[in-house]
Amino acid sequence: MHYKLLIFTCYGGCATGVAASKACIRIWEENPNDVKIGCLPAVIVPWKFKEIVRNSDKRILIDACAIKCGKKLFQREGMSVNSYLELTSMLGIRKKKKLPVKDLEEKVYEVIHKEVNLLLHDG
Repeated sequence: MHYKLLIFTCYGGCATGVAASKACIRIWEENPNDVKIGCLPAVIVPWKFKEIVRNSDKRILIDACAIKCGKKLFQREGMSVNSYLELTSMLGIRKKKKLPVKDLEEKVYEVIHKEVNLLLHDG
């Protein structure tokens, strides 16, 4: 199946990572014909890398914190993205190794949702 947008997120073991994973699932549910969550580690598998590129018009990568694990993986493998978000810097917060509060979940959703809408409705 072909998608307008593949979303990749680190699903990190911190508040912003969990909030991002929840936001991405919610966005996929809201846009099931246009959006899909991609498997971040799959970019290291050559045939899967080709499938990702072939089956998506655009890609967004979301890192939960400033360590930027996803960005480093994509750079190492040569995977391009149309948009990149690093949440702790964008939101001006510190990484916390705990579950997110509802307020943070909503802030993360709003940031990701806004960027997804721009990508889906741009051209």
